[in-house]
Amino acid sequence: MKKLFFLALTLWSSVAVTVAADKPRKLVLIAGRPSHPPLMHEFRAGSLLLEKCLKGVPGFTIEVHTNGWVRDEKTFADADAVVIYADGGGGHPAVQGNHKEVLGALIKRGVGFGAMHYGVEVVPAQAGAEFNDWIGGHYAKDISCNPIWEPDYQKFPTHPITRGVQPFKTKDEWYFNMSFRAGMQGIVPILVAKPSDAVRDGPYVYPKGPYPHIQAAKGRDEIMMWAVERSDGGRGFGFTGGHFHLNWGNDQQRKTILNAFLWLAKAEVPTNGVESKITEAELMANLDPKNTPKPLAQKKAEAAPAGPAPKAAFTSAIITKKTPGHAVDMDVDITGWKELHLFVNDAGDGFSCDWANWVEPRLVAADGKETKLTELKWTAARADFGDVRVGANAGGKPLQVAGKSVAYGLGTHANSVVSYALPADAKFTRFKARGGLDNGGTDQNGGDGSSVQFQVFASAPVQVAAAAAKGGAKPTAAGGPERDAENALAGLDVGTGLKAQLFASEPMLLSPSNVEVDHLGRIWICEVMNYRGRNGSRPEGDRIVVLEDTDGDGKADKQTVFYQGRDIDSALGICVLPSLDGKSTKVIVSCAPNVFIFTDENGDLKSDKKELLFTKVGNPQHDHSTHAFIFGPDGKLYWNFGNTGKGVSDKDGNPIVDLAGNTVTDKGQPYRQGMAFRCNPDGSQLEVLGHNFRNNYEVTVDSFGTLWQSDNDDDGNKSVRINYVMEFGNFGYVDELTGAGWGDGWKKANAKAKLSDDEKPRFHWHLDDPGVVPTMLITGQGSPTGITVYEGDLLPAPFRGQVIHCDAGPNIVRAYPAKTAGAGYTATIAPVLTGARDKWFRPADVCVAPDGSLIVADWYDPGVGGHAMGDLTRGRVFRVTVPGAEKYTVPKLDLTTPAGAVAALKSPNLTARYLGYTALKNSGAKAEAELVKLFKSDNARHRARALWLLAQLPGGKAHLASALKDTDADIRITALRAARRYNLDPLAATTQLVSDSSPAVRRECAIALRHSKASEAPALWTKLAQAHDGQDRWYLEALGIAADRNETAWFSAWQSAAGANWNTPAGRDIIWRSRTPAAAPLLGKLVLDAKTSAEDKARFLRALDFIPKCKEKDDALAAIALGAL
Repeated sequence: MKKLFFLALTLWSSVAVTVAADKPRKLVLIAGRPSHPPLMHEFRAGSLLLEKCLKGVPGFTIEVHTNGWVRDEKTFADADAVVIYADGGGGHPAVQGNHKEVLGALIKRGVGFGAMHYGVEVVPAQAGAEFNDWIGGHYAKDISCNPIWEPDYQKFPTHPITRGVQPFKTKDEWYFNMSFRAGMQGIVPILVAKPSDAVRDGPYVYPKGPYPHIQAAKGRDEIMMWAVERSDGGRGFGFTGGHFHLNWGNDQQRKTILNAFLWLAKAEVPTNGVESKITEAELMANLDPKNTPKPLAQKKAEAAPAGPAPKAAFTSAIITKKTPGHAVDMDVDITGWKELHLFVNDAGDGFSCDWANWVEPRLVAADGKETKLTELKWTAARADFGDVRVGANAGGKPLQVAGKSVAYGLGTHANSVVSYALPADAKFTRFKARGGLDNGGTDQNGGDGSSVQFQVFASAPVQVAAAAAKGGAKPTAAGGPERDAENALAGLDVGTGLKAQLFASEPMLLSPSNVEVDHLGRIWICEVMNYRGRNGSRPEGDRIVVLEDTDGDGKADKQTVFYQGRDIDSALGICVLPSLDGKSTKVIVSCAPNVFIFTDENGDLKSDKKELLFTKVGNPQHDHSTHAFIFGPDGKLYWNFGNTGKGVSDKDGNPIVDLAGNTVTDKGQPYRQGMAFRCNPDGSQLEVLGHNFRNNYEVTVDSFGTLWQSDNDDDGNKSVRINYVMEFGNFGYVDELTGAGWGDGWKKANAKAKLSDDEKPRFHWHLDDPGVVPTMLITGQGSPTGITVYEGDLLPAPFRGQVIHCDAGPNIVRAYPAKTAGAGYTATIAPVLTGARDKWFRPADVCVAPDGSLIVADWYDPGVGGHAMGDLTRGRVFRVTVPGAEKYTVPKLDLTTPAGAVAALKSPNLTARYLGYTALKNSGAKAEAELVKLFKSDNARHRARALWLLAQLPGGKAHLASALKDTDADIRITALRAARRYNLDPLAATTQLVSDSSPAVRRECAIALRHSKASEAPALWTKLAQAHDGQDRWYLEALGIAADRNETAWFSAWQSAAGANWNTPAGRDIIWRSRTPAAAPLLGKLVLDAKTSAEDKARFLRALDFIPKCKEKDDALAAIALGAL
């Protein structure tokens, strides 16, 4: 393959391509019908975008035709080229009806032909020979493969298609190993890259593979785009990318295809290629309305079809992977029926992985004679994903249920309907079939969540009729009165000792993504409609709305729009910071790639000013980018972003350097992936508090200054985690050294011995690597969202002082009661709200109101994942209180006196605490007496809040000195953190606590030593290291964090202290975690020690990877190699 590539380079370097330029050249671009979830297979949007980019190119015109074929074949009469960007296989537009003959005639007269993405796949028996002739090759089942990967295109042939194209990478479903012409005759490779061994080992998209012949070619270059000059004078190309729509935002990928279009039609390609610039709005325009089922029949704003709703003659139980055989039998009396309508709904929890089959469907006459339903032609067939197919699943692959082949049947995907007109003379009396889950869904990551319900109707279901009346909205089974707001509470289970109220619902609000409750009890909401595939559904832009309960009955009765605009489309975070006089309010809104500060300057709940706080913080319209800010007990702001955050720049676009001296970017120097931050309210003094998360959706901080957040796994891998964020730690989503994911390690381990899914989190988060902070709790599969710490006393005792967290995937709000475990924590799970009977309940965020009740924002949608949005017409806010506290009573604040400000500081509500903190800080020494009184109370969290402020007074050191001796370890921890935060001699505080009885306090001592250049630091670290028990991984990681940039000197100090007694469980741990060359010889000895277990040998060998290249490491590896001979 490599020889072919460089031969092509040589050939094209010596051939001058002549282009006819005597008449405008015309290209016909055929975009396929909608398929796949949002932002995948967006053939129409992608084609129209490319058309826009080529408008104005001299001597060239382009026509886009949608829905899989041209509107009138007369348009081919003057066409110079035809390109098909559509689904392929048996449903390829080129093989429908007489299309193959039409295209064949065009190509015979020299018309260029191109195929993109799935469009390069044909069934060999149908059009394999033709595609080899027309474009030089095609994707062939069982020969080619379709993994999602990120090729690195570095070298290009000298060819008109590559003019001006610079090296690029895009992650896509790049097919390779095409079935090319014999000897690659006339084929010029355009895009060539080398798949990694892991890519070849799979999984592929479908089938999952791996294929032995693909694996056997490891190390070989592969072709993902090629061009050919045909003997008839025409040209051809194949391009295997184009699965993910957003990749058209890559300038180089887009230029490659734009150049190819011109070349294919024999138009002149500019010297530097086709230059095009697109906006985000242009990229997101014209998207297909996918995954958009909505309950049309019951909405007040939309009239239902006249007449009573037809009832299903058969409704199955909900079918899941737990259903025996993944299927259910049906035998339905259809005597006298004129029509038959087969309906599959998503069981109310979204259509993810809901591939469904009607297995062996047959019609039975009175005499017992059976007719296969597949022998009849349907009158209509629709599905929310893929296509309804006879004899194949929604993706065009063989029908399988629970791993068993299906003799005949219909393949589809929820939500779906297939309608038939029954022959008048047939006199059928029964319909028989099995309804089952297809392996195309159940075999996916996330396939455990497959769930469908089969229904059989004699006339079109209401949902289908309504959809038709509205012009083609896809059918859905959801939409009965159970979705109405008045039934919202009936769908929920409420935690022990709690009571839930519906505080607000549509039409007062729609789709809340994030929420904040201010000191007056007002609910501030990011209301999102212009989300991803629905971008543009509200042309005026998304909104910040404020809801109020003016009469205290627990229900919102007033709504104010604070701000609306396209600049906050898909905002994911809001933080409200009022002024002390109540006349103005600053509102921080996180909306990637920006963080805005909106200011209401006169108290009318309308934004008067907009400023930037940070820029370039993530990708627009991406959930993994920047999230909400919160005010911490130390006067700082805390926030985070997920693994599309990329980096942080100031309001002027300049990259920020954090307090550790590192540019805040995810390039591995040293930070990777998602991060958590702390900064001043003006954005200065930014610190990266943790990194290497996947999608840490929101961070929260308690009164002691401890950080908590959730992190989403690679979807479907049952590894969602709740983290105590040990400051400055690496949390292991990708390999620290290479940036690689976890899949290869998991596969290799399973190749040795089959592991249970319970082991998956260990690999997913690289927990076996030195330098990775442990996980507090694994919650399994989910889509984690908002989080807070409940520090009120209204709710029952089990919830007090605990993390409260939303997980939209399993439809639940939970508490995670935590207990100290060494230097870290363990936690259990306690439900707060559960969508037990309403799987559209999608809690997005939770906050604490001034009265101590919880406010829960409900996105309310049929699904999660895939960046989809199925419902634009609903949104809910729930209030969680206790029986007897149904009235929403908000305490009044008096911020004019220190006593009143202390009362605000004691509030369970963050905004009230912000005001109390601000008033007390402004009061200075005048507030000291009231703060001392609070510090002497018996509420540890109130005491901690007082301590943060006392530390900033002129006598702050004296207050800290007292707190460092406190009997409560959390107060001692707070005192040490305050000494660090306000630079009040943290070294002296560390010296005082270095022998503390609490491992958690000693953990904080270690973190306080990080990057210290004090002469006392090596001895202090050594003392902490000597206290390691050889079992506490949290403590060990704190030691490693502390030693950063001081590894050699501090390890040497420890070695001197340990002497000959280094080979203990604790000593081996410290050596394993160290990054200094001095640790290498000891690791070598441990590997060669006959007493070392095989498991520990592998562990010590892995530790050598983290020691920079040096002679000591080379010598250790050589010794190990010799010892293994």
